[in-house]
Amino acid sequence: MTQHTVSSFDNDLAQLERRILEMGGLAESQLQGAMEALIKRDVETAERIIARDSELDECERGIEASALSIIARRQPMANDLRYVFGNVKIAGSLERIGDYAKNIAKRSIILGRQPGISLPQDMAPLGTAAHASVREVMNSFATRDAQKAEAVWMHDQEIDDLVARVMRQAISRMSQDMIKAGRKEQELECSTHILFITKNLERIGDHATNIAEVIEFQLSGGWKSAPRPKGGEDLQTAAS
Repeated sequence: MTQHTVSSFDNDLAQLERRILEMGGLAESQLQGAMEALIKRDVETAERIIARDSELDECERGIEASALSIIARRQPMANDLRYVFGNVKIAGSLERIGDYAKNIAKRSIILGRQPGISLPQDMAPLGTAAHASVREVMNSFATRDAQKAEAVWMHDQEIDDLVARVMRQAISRMSQDMIKAGRKEQELECSTHILFITKNLERIGDHATNIAEVIEFQLSGGWKSAPRPKGGEDLQTAAS
């Protein structure tokens, strides 16, 4: 009976983890599509990303329901409960990543109406770095690799540095536009959307880091006590 109970719990947990991986793949695809829509000014792709966001919401609700069912039926303790609890937190971060991807797609449609407005030169590298963090942290989850999770945690500093560079480029252009006579209001509006997109990508990196911390908690039983490494200090200093 004990072996049967353990086996049943393992099967439930494996099924829950498969749903997490599916949700992670969708979130990753949504982010990649949103960045492609932004870079290529592809309105059709942006609209498709927006339309699919509800799928991530459904995934999160399904994972939460499955986790509650496992807890009610199996009454897991200690290590087992840690995995179930962590998976719910991971699903929440993936849902937020999807929300930010949708927001990027929405703003890319607006920017697509202004083909003459160029993106900051570091926007594409920033999107690539954020996407890599999501991809790598889900690889870490799939393989239960604490070292990969730690690498994602450390990589957040590089994303912060890219965020600071893109924001400097956007703010510099906004300042020039306000100084120059005859500049269109649309250009200032586009720069504002670019700033919001940049912050969305920063938050995506933060959520990938959150997932990395949850994975390490699942594997070790303890939360990180060290503060996260932060980049972009020069921009933070200037803002303060």
